[in-house]
Amino acid sequence: MLIKLRDYERIYNIIRSVIANEGSETSGACAYFSAFGAYILTKHYNLDPELKCGLAAFYTGGNHEVILFGEEHNGTVTGALDNFHCWIEVDGWAIDFMAPEFSKFDTGNFDVPTKMFQKRLGDMASNINDMAAPGDFFFSPNTEKTQLNLEQFTSKIGYSDLAEICSSWFRKCPKKIPPKIMIGDGKGNNNLVTLSGPPIKGRW
Repeated sequence: MLIKLRDYERIYNIIRSVIANEGSETSGACAYFSAFGAYILTKHYNLDPELKCGLAAFYTGGNHEVILFGEEHNGTVTGALDNFHCWIEVDGWAIDFMAPEFSKFDTGNFDVPTKMFQKRLGDMASNINDMAAPGDFFFSPNTEKTQLNLEQFTSKIGYSDLAEICSSWFRKCPKKIPPKIMIGDGKGNNNLVTLSGPPIKGRW
C-alpha cells in the first residue's frame, strides 16, 4: 500500500471536515476529495498523482450490490455525461478518498460499509460485468471530462487556499494531529472546524 489505513482515514476526515465547513454536501464532493487528496499526496508523500474523472463502479458485496457512477447513453454505460466520478491514480494504484462516504448513499436495499479504497490498478476488473466479489472495481476515465472538470474546479475562488489548509492540517501517524483548526471565510470571519468523520472499518 502507498498509504497506511490510519493516514488514509486522517486525509478523509480532514477533507470531509473542510468541505463540510464550506457548506458542500460531502457525499457528492468527489472532485474535492480527489483534488485535495492529491495535493496532500504531493506535499507529504512526494508522489505525482493524477486526477481522473469518468465511469466508476464498485462491487460492495452480497447479491450484485454495486455502486455505479455513470449513465446509459446509446446503449452503453458512460461516465462522460452528468453522472460521473473522480478518483486518483498514482504509481499503479487507484485511491478514492470519498469511498467512506458511500455508506451514506441511499442504495435502496443494501448497506455499504465505511472502508478505505486503495487498490492496485492491475487488479481492476476488465469490465463491469466481471465484478463478482467485494472490493472489485472498474474505472473508465474520460480525458475530456477530466480536463473540463479540473478546469472548472481549479478556477473556483479559494480552491488553492482550501487545498493548502488540508495539507497543513495533515500529519502522518504516529504524529498527533490537531483536533481543530481555524478557517477564515475570506470576509474576515473565522470558523473553528473540528476534525470529524465516521470510523473506517478496514479496506476493500
